[in-house]
Amino acid sequence: MSYLKFDIFKLYRFFHSGFCLKWTGATFSGFLFSLLFIEIGQRGELKTVDAMIGGTIIGLTQGLVLSQFFPNTWLWIFVNLMAWGLLAGSHIGVMGWVAPNSMFLNVRLMYGAIFGAMVGLWLGLWQWIILRNYFYQAWHWLWIMLISWGLGLSIGWGLGGILRSLTRLFIGEVIGLSVTWLIVGLITALGMIALSQTNLSID
Repeated sequence: MSYLKFDIFKLYRFFHSGFCLKWTGATFSGFLFSLLFIEIGQRGELKTVDAMIGGTIIGLTQGLVLSQFFPNTWLWIFVNLMAWGLLAGSHIGVMGWVAPNSMFLNVRLMYGAIFGAMVGLWLGLWQWIILRNYFYQAWHWLWIMLISWGLGLSIGWGLGGILRSLTRLFIGEVIGLSVTWLIVGLITALGMIALSQTNLSID
Protein backbone atom coordinates (compact mmCIF):
# COMPACT_ATOMS: atom_id res chain seq x y z
CA MET A 1 0.00 0.00 0.00
CA SER A 2 1.47 3.32 -1.04
CA TYR A 3 0.79 6.23 1.25
CA LEU A 4 -0.81 9.44 0.09
CA LYS A 5 1.49 12.41 0.18
CA PHE A 6 0.78 15.37 2.42
CA ASP A 7 2.72 17.92 4.46
CA ILE A 8 3.74 15.89 7.51
CA PHE A 9 5.46 18.83 9.17
CA LYS A 10 2.37 21.00 8.77
CA LEU A 11 0.38 18.16 10.29
CA TYR A 12 2.79 17.84 13.22
CA ARG A 13 2.70 21.58 13.96
CA PHE A 14 -1.08 21.52 13.76
CA PHE A 15 -1.36 18.61 16.17
CA HIS A 16 0.75 20.47 18.70
CA SER A 17 -0.99 23.84 18.30
CA GLY A 18 -4.41 23.02 19.62
CA PHE A 19 -5.40 19.86 17.78
CA CYS A 20 -6.31 18.05 21.00
CA LEU A 21 -8.76 20.78 21.98
CA LYS A 22 -10.17 21.11 18.46
CA TRP A 23 -10.70 17.37 17.96
CA THR A 24 -12.16 16.82 21.42
CA GLY A 25 -14.43 19.84 20.98
CA ALA A 26 -15.54 18.69 17.55
CA THR A 27 -16.38 15.19 18.81
CA PHE A 28 -18.21 16.50 21.88
CA SER A 29 -20.12 19.23 20.02
CA GLY A 30 -21.06 16.72 17.31
CA PHE A 31 -22.75 14.56 19.92
CA LEU A 32 -24.58 17.54 21.44
CA PHE A 33 -25.75 18.70 18.00
CA SER A 34 -26.96 15.19 17.17
CA LEU A 35 -29.36 15.39 20.13
CA LEU A 36 -31.43 17.82 18.07
CA PHE A 37 -32.30 14.86 15.83
CA ILE A 38 -31.80 11.79 18.02
CA GLU A 39 -33.54 11.03 21.29
CA ILE A 40 -31.48 9.10 23.83
CA GLY A 41 -33.12 5.74 24.30
CA GLN A 42 -32.55 2.20 25.44
CA ARG A 43 -31.02 -0.61 23.47
CA GLY A 44 -33.14 -1.57 20.47
CA GLU A 45 -35.17 1.67 20.46
CA LEU A 46 -32.92 3.59 18.07
CA LYS A 47 -33.33 2.81 14.39
CA THR A 48 -30.84 2.63 11.54
CA VAL A 49 -31.79 6.11 10.34
CA ASP A 50 -30.99 7.51 13.80
CA ALA A 51 -27.59 5.85 13.72
CA MET A 52 -26.85 7.15 10.23
CA ILE A 53 -27.80 10.69 11.23
CA GLY A 54 -25.61 10.48 14.32
CA GLY A 55 -22.70 8.99 12.40
CA THR A 56 -22.96 11.65 9.72
CA ILE A 57 -22.93 14.49 12.26
CA ILE A 58 -19.97 13.09 14.19
CA GLY A 59 -18.12 12.42 10.93
CA LEU A 60 -18.85 15.95 9.72
CA THR A 61 -17.65 17.75 12.85
CA GLN A 62 -14.50 15.62 13.03
CA GLY A 63 -14.03 15.96 9.28
CA LEU A 64 -13.96 19.74 9.60
CA VAL A 65 -10.87 19.39 11.79
CA LEU A 66 -9.25 16.79 9.54
CA SER A 67 -9.92 18.84 6.39
CA GLN A 68 -7.05 21.17 7.28
CA PHE A 69 -4.50 18.54 6.27
CA PHE A 70 -6.35 15.50 4.85
CA PRO A 71 -7.82 15.56 1.33
CA ASN A 72 -11.20 13.96 0.61
CA THR A 73 -12.48 14.17 4.18
CA TRP A 74 -15.94 13.29 2.85
CA LEU A 75 -14.68 9.72 3.08
CA TRP A 76 -14.36 10.14 6.86
CA ILE A 77 -18.00 11.21 6.99
CA PHE A 78 -19.02 8.25 4.84
CA VAL A 79 -17.25 5.58 6.90
CA ASN A 80 -18.74 6.97 10.11
CA LEU A 81 -22.20 6.95 8.54
CA MET A 82 -21.76 3.34 7.41
CA ALA A 83 -20.19 2.10 10.64
CA TRP A 84 -22.92 3.53 12.88
CA GLY A 85 -25.68 2.53 10.47
CA LEU A 86 -24.57 -1.09 10.44
CA LEU A 87 -24.23 -1.09 14.23
CA ALA A 88 -27.93 -0.22 14.52
CA GLY A 89 -28.83 -3.46 12.79
CA SER A 90 -26.52 -5.60 14.91
CA HIS A 91 -26.94 -7.11 18.37
CA ILE A 92 -24.70 -4.34 19.75
CA GLY A 93 -26.86 -1.33 18.92
CA VAL A 94 -26.21 2.39 18.74
CA MET A 95 -24.29 2.59 22.01
CA GLY A 96 -23.30 6.23 21.60
CA TRP A 97 -26.92 7.25 22.16
CA VAL A 98 -28.13 4.42 24.39
CA ALA A 99 -28.79 4.31 28.15
CA PRO A 100 -28.77 0.86 29.81
CA ASN A 101 -31.81 -0.66 31.52
CA SER A 102 -30.02 -1.69 34.70
CA MET A 103 -29.46 0.78 37.53
CA PHE A 104 -26.81 -1.38 39.22
CA LEU A 105 -23.47 0.43 39.08
CA ASN A 106 -21.34 -2.69 38.70
CA VAL A 107 -23.47 -3.93 35.81
CA ARG A 108 -23.23 -0.57 34.07
CA LEU A 109 -19.46 -0.39 34.49
CA MET A 110 -18.89 -3.95 33.28
CA TYR A 111 -21.22 -3.91 30.28
CA GLY A 112 -20.18 -0.38 29.43
CA ALA A 113 -16.60 -1.59 29.11
CA ILE A 114 -17.60 -4.67 27.09
CA PHE A 115 -19.98 -2.97 24.66
CA GLY A 116 -17.77 0.09 24.49
CA ALA A 117 -14.77 -2.01 23.46
CA MET A 118 -16.87 -3.74 20.79
CA VAL A 119 -18.13 -0.42 19.42
CA GLY A 120 -14.64 1.06 19.49
CA LEU A 121 -13.12 -1.87 17.63
CA TRP A 122 -15.86 -1.78 14.99
CA LEU A 123 -15.61 1.99 14.44
CA GLY A 124 -11.84 1.81 14.52
CA LEU A 125 -11.81 -0.80 11.77
CA TRP A 126 -13.88 1.40 9.47
CA GLN A 127 -11.84 4.51 10.25
CA TRP A 128 -8.60 2.58 9.76
CA ILE A 129 -9.58 2.19 6.10
CA ILE A 130 -9.04 5.94 5.78
CA LEU A 131 -6.19 6.45 8.23
CA ARG A 132 -4.00 3.72 6.75
CA ASN A 133 -3.46 6.01 3.78
CA TYR A 134 -1.88 8.64 6.02
CA PHE A 135 -0.22 6.86 8.95
CA TYR A 136 2.37 4.12 8.63
CA GLN A 137 1.19 2.34 11.78
CA ALA A 138 -2.50 3.12 11.46
CA TRP A 139 -3.44 -0.30 12.88
CA HIS A 140 -2.74 1.18 16.32
CA TRP A 141 -5.95 3.14 15.81
CA LEU A 142 -7.92 -0.05 16.52
CA TRP A 143 -6.47 -0.23 20.04
CA ILE A 144 -6.93 3.50 20.56
CA MET A 145 -10.61 3.26 19.67
CA LEU A 146 -11.12 0.09 21.70
CA ILE A 147 -9.64 1.70 24.81
CA SER A 148 -11.36 5.07 24.36
CA TRP A 149 -14.82 3.58 23.91
CA GLY A 150 -14.37 0.84 26.50
CA LEU A 151 -13.28 3.36 29.11
CA GLY A 152 -15.58 6.15 27.96
CA LEU A 153 -18.82 4.16 27.84
CA SER A 154 -18.10 2.45 31.16
CA ILE A 155 -17.54 5.77 32.92
CA GLY A 156 -20.40 7.46 31.10
CA TRP A 157 -22.92 4.75 31.93
CA GLY A 158 -21.71 4.64 35.53
CA LEU A 159 -21.97 8.39 35.97
CA GLY A 160 -25.33 8.48 34.21
CA GLY A 161 -26.69 5.86 36.58
CA ILE A 162 -25.46 7.73 39.64
CA LEU A 163 -26.92 11.04 38.49
CA ARG A 164 -30.21 9.44 37.53
CA SER A 165 -30.48 7.77 40.94
CA LEU A 166 -29.74 11.03 42.73
CA THR A 167 -32.01 13.29 40.68
CA ARG A 168 -34.65 10.81 39.48
CA LEU A 169 -34.31 12.54 36.12
CA PHE A 170 -33.36 10.98 32.78
CA ILE A 171 -31.14 13.98 32.05
CA GLY A 172 -28.54 12.19 34.19
CA GLU A 173 -28.16 9.62 31.41
CA VAL A 174 -27.63 12.38 28.84
CA ILE A 175 -24.91 13.92 30.99
CA GLY A 176 -23.28 10.52 31.38
CA LEU A 177 -23.22 9.93 27.61
CA SER A 178 -21.86 13.45 27.12
CA VAL A 179 -18.94 12.49 29.36
CA THR A 180 -18.51 9.34 27.27
CA TRP A 181 -18.08 11.36 24.08
CA LEU A 182 -15.77 13.81 25.86
CA ILE A 183 -13.50 10.96 26.97
CA VAL A 184 -13.58 9.37 23.51
CA GLY A 185 -12.68 12.69 21.93
CA LEU A 186 -9.77 13.29 24.28
CA ILE A 187 -8.23 9.81 24.04
CA THR A 188 -8.59 9.63 20.25
CA ALA A 189 -7.04 13.10 19.92
CA LEU A 190 -4.01 11.97 21.89
CA GLY A 191 -3.92 8.78 19.84
CA MET A 192 -3.87 10.64 16.56
CA ILE A 193 -1.07 12.86 17.85
CA ALA A 194 0.90 9.71 18.67
CA LEU A 195 0.31 8.38 15.15
CA SER A 196 1.54 11.64 13.65
CA GLN A 197 4.74 11.41 15.70
CA THR A 198 5.28 7.88 14.41
CA ASN A 199 5.11 9.21 10.87
CA LEU A 200 7.69 11.87 11.72
CA SER A 201 10.10 9.35 13.21
CA ILE A 202 9.85 7.18 10.08
CA ASP A 203 10.28 10.12 7.71
